[in-house]
Amino acid sequence: MSSPIRSASLLAAALSCPLVAAEDPIVVSADGASITTADATAAEAELRLVPGGTDVVPAAELRGSRTANWRDALQSSPGVYVQPRFGADEARLSIRGSGLQRTFHLRGIRLLADGQPISLADGGGDFQATDFALADHIAVWRGANALAWGGATLGGAIDVVSPTGRSAPGIGVRLEGGSFGYLKGVAQAGFAGVDGDAWVGVSWSQQEGFREHASQENLRAQGNVGWRLGESGENRLFLAYADSDSELPGALTRQQMEADPEQASADAVLRDMKRDYPLYRIADRVAGAWGDLRAEASLAYMRKELFHPIAVPGFGTIIEQDSDDWVAATRLVDDGRMAGRGNRIVFGAEAGLGVVDAQQHAFAGASGHEAGALTADAVQTARNAAVYGEWRHEAVDGWWLVGGLQAQWTSLDHDDRLNGLSGAKTWRSLNPKIGVLGEAGEGVQVFANLSRSSEAPTFAEYVQFDDTFTTRPQQDLEQQTAWTGEVGTRGEVDRLRWDLAAYHAQVRDEYLAYQHGPLAVTENADRTVHQGVEAGLDIRLLGDAAEGQRVTLLQTYTWGRFRFDGDAQWGDNQLPGLPEHVWRGELRWELDGWFAGPTAEYQCGWPVDFANTYEADGALLLGARAGYDAGRGFSCFIEGRNLTDEIYVATTGVANPASAPEGQALFNPGDGLAVNAGAAWRW
Repeated sequence: MSSPIRSASLLAAALSCPLVAAEDPIVVSADGASITTADATAAEAELRLVPGGTDVVPAAELRGSRTANWRDALQSSPGVYVQPRFGADEARLSIRGSGLQRTFHLRGIRLLADGQPISLADGGGDFQATDFALADHIAVWRGANALAWGGATLGGAIDVVSPTGRSAPGIGVRLEGGSFGYLKGVAQAGFAGVDGDAWVGVSWSQQEGFREHASQENLRAQGNVGWRLGESGENRLFLAYADSDSELPGALTRQQMEADPEQASADAVLRDMKRDYPLYRIADRVAGAWGDLRAEASLAYMRKELFHPIAVPGFGTIIEQDSDDWVAATRLVDDGRMAGRGNRIVFGAEAGLGVVDAQQHAFAGASGHEAGALTADAVQTARNAAVYGEWRHEAVDGWWLVGGLQAQWTSLDHDDRLNGLSGAKTWRSLNPKIGVLGEAGEGVQVFANLSRSSEAPTFAEYVQFDDTFTTRPQQDLEQQTAWTGEVGTRGEVDRLRWDLAAYHAQVRDEYLAYQHGPLAVTENADRTVHQGVEAGLDIRLLGDAAEGQRVTLLQTYTWGRFRFDGDAQWGDNQLPGLPEHVWRGELRWELDGWFAGPTAEYQCGWPVDFANTYEADGALLLGARAGYDAGRGFSCFIEGRNLTDEIYVATTGVANPASAPEGQALFNPGDGLAVNAGAAWRW
């Protein structure tokens, strides 16, 4: 939840720039602001029009601590669960139980950068594609609340957008580092003229990691150039490059983790398991505004070249994939009043195409990852299209009714050039939504909605290994669908600021993945239930908003109960993979730009098998941070994490139900005691 005391969030991230997605409204202002993007304040105002769970994380909240991974950026966003597998970018990211068994290759949440998808056309996503240090704000739509921008997944959408020369003029630099060989540098520069502007940012980072064989190095560069098109239009060109090299330490058994949480699995070391790729992205957006009418169109292309040796007991392969993804989108918004009352009509369409040249090789030698015989060779083509519309109308003063509908089409085609085991399948769906949003007092909103979501499988589910280690398309996989009801409230009164949503989802054909020896298997469940509470609460204990000194308790809490619903084998058991209760708190003292205070985070234990007989233990981690940030000029921070050096489970895989889970390598240990510090200067 956006902190009510942003001025005290320190650390002048070298790129404190406003982010805006294509989903954000086009903003035209007399002061010459960009009309293809909006700042964090405008994005937050836009999301307050959504009758459901949303959140904006501004750059000010990112500047007070390390910016190494997705957890650093989203740890205080209500309802967003994110845990790195080994302290780096690879993580389990889930909203409302989306992608429940995924600890890598995100699914169930739509990832966006600069308003265009950075998820692949099949719906899968990579964590290394963007850097939050090159962002001003992150917009989060939980669940089907992203429908007004074309999203209709169980988890929702997350958008990370670059700054512009108008929103982030000048020069900034930042350096941070700390435990486990962590070091990161960031630089950015922005310029704006009467008819155009430009911005560029570069970041480089490395870390050895808490565990053995867990080093990572990233180089990312991105920029954009915008120019006016008369008085009512603007065009903006975006360019981005990322080069990510990541060693993978593999999962451990519980016994291995308790004996030495820093060790890597023997197979990961033997085969130098890793995941490396460069990524290139180019996108263009043109936008115009004429009174209450706003329109935009965009086109984006992304190229990724993956090199990915993997090894687990009994199996190993080298995955090499070159992927090309294109997406085109258009969106029209009419805010003209109807019958003298507020009214908004949104219409949009989007089409995507992804082509993957997918090959796999056996290992040539007894160790290392030298490529041997070709074992898989296919062209995988994903196509998708969506048309959506939403109508919001102020039926009574301060009370809005919302109705929407999305139609989507997804096709996967696996053309096997080696074994002839080809297959293709298409999934179609209609996803309606109704909702109500009202003002229950000054600064207080209440909302409710009912929506449908749908997700076709990604290639990771659709194409799987059989018992002979041959890849085959799974023609019997159905798309996952859900009906979700949600109620909630958000607002700020006196010393309180809150964001609260409760939801209940009836899910059909949920994708459940588990380990089957060396293989990953995905099957459709019959009926499952996802329900929970997403809460953020900031309480100003001492001081006044107008005073320079204050003490505030900031908290986020997520309750998520995900279970089978009368399953023939598993009854009403809890679905394995995620903790039911997650809490994070910080007691923050602030005075004239200085801040300090303790932090704590807790997650309860959770089952790692469908029978609910084997669990990962919960953990309570203590920390502290302090620093200074007065806006432009100098800023700094220092923080400690896991100060008691607890051995704990960050995240887990899901056990093969055909054998006892005790000896299976399912556990990913979290980082030990760590101290990080950073400094920045903005001109």
